Order: sequence, then structure tokens, then C-alpha cells
Amino acid sequence: MKLAHLLAAVLVAGGLSAAPTAAQTLRFGHANSPGEIAHDLFNELAERVSRRTNGAVTIRVFPSEQLGKEADLVQQIKSGALDISAPSMPVMSSLVPAMEMASGPFLWRDWKEAEAVIRGGAFDPLYDELRDKHNIVPLTRIFYWGWRNFTFTDREVRKPEDMAGLKIRVPESPIWVEMVRAFGAAPTPIPFGEVYTALQQKTVDGQENPIPTIYSRKFYEVQGVLTMSRHMLQNNTIMINKNSLARLSAENQKILLEEAAAVSAKNTELQQGREASMLEEIRKSGRTKVIDDPDRAAFQAKMEPAYSRLEARWGAENLKRLREAIAKTRGS
Repeated sequence: MKLAHLLAAVLVAGGLSAAPTAAQTLRFGHANSPGEIAHDLFNELAERVSRRTNGAVTIRVFPSEQLGKEADLVQQIKSGALDISAPSMPVMSSLVPAMEMASGPFLWRDWKEAEAVIRGGAFDPLYDELRDKHNIVPLTRIFYWGWRNFTFTDREVRKPEDMAGLKIRVPESPIWVEMVRAFGAAPTPIPFGEVYTALQQKTVDGQENPIPTIYSRKFYEVQGVLTMSRHMLQNNTIMINKNSLARLSAENQKILLEEAAAVSAKNTELQQGREASMLEEIRKSGRTKVIDDPDRAAFQAKMEPAYSRLEARWGAENLKRLREAIAKTRGS
């Protein structure tokens, strides 16, 4: 969505004004820690906005869950207790369940396709609902995090049947639970901070995460197999309280949106580069066998019946609109 259209959708459709105001401080709470790309880029966003607005807009950044976990931060944006955060789309599904569709297993062919559809009209009604019911609007719909892949203790998994009977750590979310069950394995919710220990002690037989997470959290040290399933896209966002944005002048709103778009584009480039370099480091470690060619079509076929159950959570019209947008993108 172009910047002018985004401003119109956010402000005009939401019945908001864009009158000049005095200097304003925006509080930005997020879950990322020093050393992560997102942490540095959020600080860069704050610096650039301050510079371009001549100090009229200051963004105070609170990293590392200082103000709460992702789900808590979303609620704080809704209430206005917090101005900005950077939740994943599945976390946003606590307010609008269909936001989770972007992480549909084996839904996308590649990032180019996913980015085009997420930015497009298929998700407009969901963002309208966030604005109108929950007082939240996007500064950017895109903040690429990566493709999630499976790791296992020692079983070489190339097709769904190879996962039969395994206990797989998942986040406590319906989409992950349905996916792992569809592959014949047992979904086992475990808090993220406890995953390494659970893998090390063989409490579970595997887990799934993007390559940068598998590398930085050293999961590959206690997992003998990495299956490059690319089964699920993790895309984050940068969200702002509707009224916080409206209090800025029209020019400063434009600057904030432009700088959010700039750090989003930079993040995609950097994260995709890290995915490649970190995967190479995992290979070089010799600790983990990397399976590059799993049967994605077989996994996708197993997943299809689960979509009928997820449809009830997301809404039939929402899923239909998404699939039509994907088909149109592929056709073009």
C-alpha cells in the first residue's frame, strides 16, 4: 500500500485529525535484545525520526521485554499505555484471529509472493478491524523475520510420515498445534526460554524456528538434524496506537511512516543475509545434518485438512480472500 493511501486509510477512514501539535514523545516497547538486528534498527528508527522532525518527535525505545512480553505490549498499545511495538502477526491474532493467516503452514511459495499479498487488499479488512475495534494501526505491515524450519534430536525427517510419534515443541497457539498434529506428531507447548533445556534433556524430540533463532539460541548444538522445511513464514509488524499517530502533525506522520518503511526494507535485506550465513555456520559446525530437500508437497497435502479447522477460527471469507489473492499473484 502506497504511503498516501496508507495515511488516508489510517487517518481519514478512522475519523482522525492530523493537526500540528507540540513536541511529542512516543514510547516503543519491544521484545528484541541487543545483538539482534531488530534491536539496532528500532534504535535507528528513533534516531532518524528525531533528526528529520528536528526533535519534535522523540521515540524512547524499551527493548528486551522491559515493558512486558509481546502479547502484553499489544494490549498496552490498544489501551494507549504504550505508543509503539513490533509484534508478530500471530501475536496480533489475539485481537484479530485472521492475522494468523500470514503464518499459514506451506501457504507461500516464496517471500516475494508473501510480501505482495500481505501488503495488499487481502489483509485490508483485518487492519481495518484493528483500527476500528482496537485502536491500532500499522507503521509497516512488513518486518521480515524468516522461514521457520524443523530440527530433531536424531531422526532424519524428509516427509510427514517421518515425524510420526515425535514430541515437537510448539508455541501455545492453535496454528502450531494443528500443524504438528497434521504431521502425526505430538505438539508440546513449552515457554520459549525453556526450549534449549527441553531439547538438551530430550523432553521433546524437536522444535521449529527461523534459522537466526536456531543459530543464536544454539539449538543446533543439541539437535542432530535440521530439516529445511520452510513450513511457515514469520513476519512481524510495527504497530502504533491510533490516537498516538493522530496527535502528530501530518508532516511528522509522513516522516514516521517513511522511516518505518525504510527500516523494514533494510531489515529484510539484513535478515535474509543472516539466514544464509547462519545456515552455513550450522553446516560448518558438523553438529547437525542439514536436509535441504524435504518433500514439501507431501507436507502441504497433509496440512490441507487442518485448514478446514483453522477456517473456523479465521473466518471462511478471510481465508477465501487470501487464497484468491495468492492465486492472482501467482497468475500475474
